[in-house]
Amino acid sequence: MEYLGKRISYVRKADELSIVISAYSVKSKNNILLAWFIAWTLGGLIVLVSLFRTPAGDAKTMLLVWLGFWLYFEYKAWKAYTWRRFGKEVIKIGKSTLFYKRDNRGAGKVQQFQTEFIQNLEKHKGRPDAAITHFLSSYWVIAGETISFKYYGKEVLLGMQLDDKEAGGLLKLIAKEIKI
Repeated sequence: MEYLGKRISYVRKADELSIVISAYSVKSKNNILLAWFIAWTLGGLIVLVSLFRTPAGDAKTMLLVWLGFWLYFEYKAWKAYTWRRFGKEVIKIGKSTLFYKRDNRGAGKVQQFQTEFIQNLEKHKGRPDAAITHFLSSYWVIAGETISFKYYGKEVLLGMQLDDKEAGGLLKLIAKEIKI
């Protein structure tokens, strides 16, 4: 096993290259995210209990709508926490195929790309809006991809929250393997 940095490891076999990128994780930030998740859960449970004590009407409708939003962000916060603790990106490059998976404790969809149709492999430029770019690179969301390529005209992103050195090394490794 060889390393391109603290988070990127790769293994070269006879006809396959396997790359694993561990999720960016900071223990103190994970603890903050977990504390926020617990507080969010308790707040939602309090509103849920008051839903059953509220008579039918506008107040009950408002609580139901609030709980819908609460449930959505509960899911997103849990997903971000588990990604930071257990997540990894897995890239496997065979003779003519690149497989990519965002693995979160075994879950995740494998995407398959024929290497002959991969074009414009490069460092991702990000979005022009600085506020969105800052948000997408924050610790609390699962985003911030650093490498992109075109596949049948669609942009594919990978390599989340890598620094410039890691992104450059990964880009060279992938380009060499798929012979771009």
